[in-house]
Amino acid sequence: MKDLESEKFNKKIETTYSKIEIANGIALCTFKKIEELDVAITSVIVKDRMAFFEGVSYPCLFDITNVKHSTKEARDYLANEGNELVLASAILINSPVIKMTANFFIMVNKPRNPTRMFTDKKSAVEWLEQFKVAV
Repeated sequence: MKDLESEKFNKKIETTYSKIEIANGIALCTFKKIEELDVAITSVIVKDRMAFFEGVSYPCLFDITNVKHSTKEARDYLANEGNELVLASAILINSPVIKMTANFFIMVNKPRNPTRMFTDKKSAVEWLEQFKVAV
């Protein structure tokens, strides 16, 4: 017999712009290759994530290593409306340009939940562990 709570905390989906997986109570959101992340794309990503989460909040790892550029409007959207159902955000990056953008995002946009930038997935997941909801 399936454990429904376990199923809720371990599932995955692939959407137009991202792959989302919930593993051990942490959401892993990997953005697909995107030349310019704008508000139109961002709103679809957030809408897909919200539907997938089914009203449950998770600490989230956002792997944006495949994103070349993002608009200010997209970053503003992510810091505000895009933060719904996100307990904490770990942003995974891999380039100095994206690192500067991500630091700027965190300092200027001031996301409403704990947000940190990482260059390796393991450290990001370890940091997110503290924000998991007890099952």
